[in-house]
Amino acid sequence: MKNKNLFFYTVIALSAILLLIRIVFISNTFLIDDEAYYAMYARHLSWGYIDHGPVVAFVIWFFTFFYESSLTVRLGSVSLMTLTSFMVYYYGKYIFNNITAIALSILISANLLFHTNSIIITPDAPLAFFTINAIIFYYLAFFRSEKYIYFGGLMLGLAVLSKVSALFPAIAIFIFPFLVKDMRGWIKNIHFYGSFLLSFAVFLPFVIWNFQNDFAFVRYQGSHIMESGDLINFIELWFGVALLVGPIYFFHSAIKPFQNIFNWNTITAEKKYFTLVTIIPLVYFILQSNFSRLELNWVAPIFSGGLFLLGLEINSLKKIPKSFIFQIGYSLVLIFLIMSQTFYPILPLKGKSDPTNRYFMYTNLINDTEKMLLEEPDLAKLRIVSNEFQIPSMINFYLNPKYEAICLSIDYHETLYSFLYNQNDTKGEDFIYIHDKKDFPQKLKPYFDSYNLILSSEEFRNDTSIATYSIWLVKNYLGKI
Repeated sequence: MKNKNLFFYTVIALSAILLLIRIVFISNTFLIDDEAYYAMYARHLSWGYIDHGPVVAFVIWFFTFFYESSLTVRLGSVSLMTLTSFMVYYYGKYIFNNITAIALSILISANLLFHTNSIIITPDAPLAFFTINAIIFYYLAFFRSEKYIYFGGLMLGLAVLSKVSALFPAIAIFIFPFLVKDMRGWIKNIHFYGSFLLSFAVFLPFVIWNFQNDFAFVRYQGSHIMESGDLINFIELWFGVALLVGPIYFFHSAIKPFQNIFNWNTITAEKKYFTLVTIIPLVYFILQSNFSRLELNWVAPIFSGGLFLLGLEINSLKKIPKSFIFQIGYSLVLIFLIMSQTFYPILPLKGKSDPTNRYFMYTNLINDTEKMLLEEPDLAKLRIVSNEFQIPSMINFYLNPKYEAICLSIDYHETLYSFLYNQNDTKGEDFIYIHDKKDFPQKLKPYFDSYNLILSSEEFRNDTSIATYSIWLVKNYLGKI
């Protein structure tokens, strides 16, 4: 009993310390460009966007309603991941036991995957929150009480509305009663189908948005996920994911499901449920990564189910295994290294190899642009443009210019700004164009009568240049040719 109490209070203390670290971090770092882009979502609320559903926009909007800052933009991610840890503990006691619930709670608090979701606001934070809760509530409905079924449907709908990759756990949950003999009674249960109708009703506004916007999301994501990859990309993805989440967690999310499928006839219905919600997204991402270049965060739905497969292992042992202690220690070391590297670099990383450079890439550009606009009132009357979404988003968030900065998207995919501004209305205008290289882009020269360099801005960190920008006065925009 004494050891269990010690473990419980250690977990509480560690979770509190990690929460404090996250609050300090998000209060003292610039947004990365993706976050600034999602903050623009919140300024222009819609039921859909070209690259994601609307949940991340509404989360940011809620927490920035009274005041917008780097802190308030990210408060949603910290809140959702902290609440996820609490929910896993609260309901984990019913699914497993108290000691397992505590273990799974700290697995979320002290894992680099969820830690990153806590300090950076992206669709992955609400995706993780709603997917994990959907898995929990459907489990409770299947194995404890039917009253949880519609809570599961609501969570599932919000998960898919956050990011469509939640469709894979949704498919697994739906086919579960058809594949497990003991659960076949659910096939005739009207509330089972009603929960999925509720999920679809929650997701329906995004479907309607796509119909209204020429299936913009479908077209964009279809081309995005088909970017060609090779064996090196495949190895980098899965090695990187294993490094990110830790060996024990990775094993129970990426290896254990296949072992369970092999032993399907001998495992319990509960284990079959958690295996399905893990292996369905796992198989998809393995197949997709064979010929496409995927990003590390894309495969996150795998670990929502893998969390509970690890819980089953701990529950069967009735104690915390040494391997789990190693997993937590491993993750804490990674978190410590990332946090230290951000403020006091200790690793010999340079340029793009240092992910913490993303918090510093725009500091000088923001300051130099602000100073230029104050010193040159005529330039302050012009709209700032770029040809990618990152720079306009950072300018809009930190400088909030009179005319919102936009992305031209010339030979570049559509962005949020493509839906907000008709570029035909800007023909003949002069702009301030900001480019992320020293020279003016060759492909944009035919679109303007002239382009003259105003200012160059460069960002240094640890005696290394991490970003270079050039600011140009461009005259008489001819529109897309």
